[in-house]
Amino acid sequence: MLKRVVVLTIIGIIAVVGGFSTVGAEYYQGYQVCVPCHNGRTAPDLKGLFSSADELIRTAKSVKDPMMRNIQQNNELLKAAAKDLGLK
Repeated sequence: MLKRVVVLTIIGIIAVVGGFSTVGAEYYQGYQVCVPCHNGRTAPDLKGLFSSADELIRTAKSVKDPMMRNIQQNNELLKAAAKDLGLK
């Protein structure tokens, strides 16, 4: 009986932790990666700043700020951010 309880507890913990990691991965994709800095105070708010996805991606890749290095190398993230902003 104790063995069964231990096994079920471990399975439950794995399921819960796996669920948390999935939620986190979905949350920090696209524009959500940009929000901590692009809040209007630290860096300009991106909403309404660009007219197309290509313009956003081109501008993001041209920025010299070292904080943008990881994002500049991730085309999928930039495309997701453009999509989240409603850009085509």
